[in-house]
Amino acid sequence: MQKEEESIWTFPMKLFLFGFLLMFAGIVVLIFAAALKGNMNVSGAGIFFIGPIPIVLGVGPHAFFAILLAAVLTIIGFVLFFWLRKTGAKA
Repeated sequence: MQKEEESIWTFPMKLFLFGFLLMFAGIVVLIFAAALKGNMNVSGAGIFFIGPIPIVLGVGPHAFFAILLAAVLTIIGFVLFFWLRKTGAKA
């Protein structure tokens, strides 16, 4: 009997692909909305870490709120990362 080959389409890989496709669909929807609407105000923010030094960037009329949201999401991401890392080590 031959052993069945393991497929690369495991559950985490399918979940990753689903998330990627959702992001792609969202970008396509935003592009179409911008093309149909025309004149739009855009705001954005980002936090980049180079070692322990955070670099915060923001642009647009609502940059303060975008930066605040990016900072909160970054903190939540760090907390979840360390919490899941700690609980994963026990299993």
